[in-house]
Amino acid sequence: MLSPVTITKQSPFLGEECALCKNPFAPGDEVIVCPDDGSRHHTHCWRANGNKCAAYGCRGRGEIESGDAPPLEPPPQQSENQPLTNQPSAQPTTENSRLQRTARRLGCGQGCLLIAIAIAIIFFSIGCFGLWAIADYIMLEVLGWQYRVPEAGALLPQIVLLFLL
Repeated sequence: MLSPVTITKQSPFLGEECALCKNPFAPGDEVIVCPDDGSRHHTHCWRANGNKCAAYGCRGRGEIESGDAPPLEPPPQQSENQPLTNQPSAQPTTENSRLQRTARRLGCGQGCLLIAIAIAIIFFSIGCFGLWAIADYIMLEVLGWQYRVPEAGALLPQIVLLFLL
């Protein structure tokens, strides 16, 4: 079981970034320190990551102690004089409760895949041009076909003659 550390104004972790969401720690935040590599996480980030460390290659994991959690308050009782309403009661908000969303990052595998696709497209286009250059050389120099005509209008009949031969 891992116990959370509460950040204070004198805390050495103040201003450092969470290993998962990359948001800096503020006073009042609860932080979990990974038992394997010492990287720091918000408690909600640690739970969102499956109670394990978000650092690459780290296998640190552990459940968070819940002994110091505040007890849940029972819902307020309705008196007989007050009419019943269907409106939900407002949840008590504390100064430290913040909603943080972890950012999706482009992983190494996805980045490498995008680069590989771009390189494949470039090589394919260069390869097609190279094949055309080889075919052009064979038709002009080896076979002696003069299929290039200076006049643009005479190009189509020459191509048709090539297919008929």
